[in-house]
Amino acid sequence: MIDEAGPLEPEVAWVLAAYGQRWRPKDIRPLGWAGGLSGSQFWRIEIPDDPLCLRRWPAENPSKDQLALIHAVLGHAARQGFRAIPTVRATLDGGNYVDHAGHLWELTTWVRGQADLCRHPNHVKLAAAMTTLAEFHRAVSSFVPPCPMRGVSPGIVQRLAQLRNWLLGDAAKLGAAIDARRWPELAARGQRVLQLFRRHAAGIVARLERAARLEVPIQICIRDVWHEHVLFEGDRVTGIIDFGSLGWDNVAIDVARLLGSLTSDYGEYWGVGLAVYGRSRTLSPSELLLVQAFDRGSTLLSGLNWLDWIFRQHREFEAQQVILVRMDHILTRLEQL
Repeated sequence: MIDEAGPLEPEVAWVLAAYGQRWRPKDIRPLGWAGGLSGSQFWRIEIPDDPLCLRRWPAENPSKDQLALIHAVLGHAARQGFRAIPTVRATLDGGNYVDHAGHLWELTTWVRGQADLCRHPNHVKLAAAMTTLAEFHRAVSSFVPPCPMRGVSPGIVQRLAQLRNWLLGDAAKLGAAIDARRWPELAARGQRVLQLFRRHAAGIVARLERAARLEVPIQICIRDVWHEHVLFEGDRVTGIIDFGSLGWDNVAIDVARLLGSLTSDYGEYWGVGLAVYGRSRTLSPSELLLVQAFDRGSTLLSGLNWLDWIFRQHREFEAQQVILVRMDHILTRLEQL
């Protein structure tokens, strides 16, 4: 809690009033972007029982429909007995969010713990993370979809289309747009990303083409479950956070994303992670192929996407050092593909 604070930010005060309680300025701890790269802003609200988290989503996303889906899925998972997620607080009028000043805002319970899986890795923590992910998938597998329960993975199809566009000329345009004067450290990394893209693109496209012919179960997935989104107290998972990309796909997208964010090689941790997940929810041979396709396709695309956002779309990010660390991780993965 902050002992001394200025006036409560007007936007924050307006939003919190929709929840029917009054907080003093010293009860509110601004956290800024809280170390993330999504563009969200956060505030921790101290109350007598348990703290709350106020989140202002970026203006671009999610849409109201997407946020309603996120909240519906979280509620469904909780009713199935899955507790390692934030609980959404309702407004006075029964809504799950506030639309104010060009942003969507939500108030949830605070999920305790530290995102230290990558900083202090061990097999026990990895097993806990993969088990929790499998339990989440089982909890939301009964959420009624608006699409067939089996089909081609939408994420594989999307990545295949994106890689084809990069091959058809977007990569050349990106190379011309990289400006060392604007950000020399990122520009140097960017040129290496493009070299590795040219080396690996054809083989990964072929792998994605094979994966795009596989029919697999389709259900709700997180679709961007990074190691920073899994919180721990000791070796125990206390929660999963950040469901902004949630949607319909095969569970392979989450397995690949979480494991790929943890390790720069395909050795011991990958084997342990897949085995532990498989004990809670069996992965079919087709899904194991999808895990590999997702990991390689996403690794190849992620570096290009960051470069495109910064050098072609001219987006601004506060956490420049975090982006450089992320790019170094991507480069290490690409070197080992």
